[in-house]
Amino acid sequence: MVGVLRNGTLALLELDADDDELPGRVRRWPVHWDDLLVYAMEPGPDDPADDFRLGLSGAGRRVVQHAASPDTKISMCGEPVYPLPVCGWSMPFSPTAARACPECVRLAALP
Repeated sequence: MVGVLRNGTLALLELDADDDELPGRVRRWPVHWDDLLVYAMEPGPDDPADDFRLGLSGAGRRVVQHAASPDTKISMCGEPVYPLPVCGWSMPFSPTAARACPECVRLAALP
């Protein structure tokens, strides 16, 4: 996160990749705070859950974050989900997010 926009309602994220790997070749993206839960800015180890994109169910503050395979609308636990797409790129599933589905966390960790 590199900044705060609209009186604190949006976070400005900067992606770390080569220009040709960026969605729409855009490095910085505004994301609503309700779509993020950030406690630290430290990079973590590679995780098997990195292979899954973020799929959301519910709305507003009741949203649940699920692990979903790319190009599907069903999560690992079988829940219908919708993506949070940005120019054809989707945010990865984070098993450590407070709103992460416990069943998806368990299934994503399996080899």
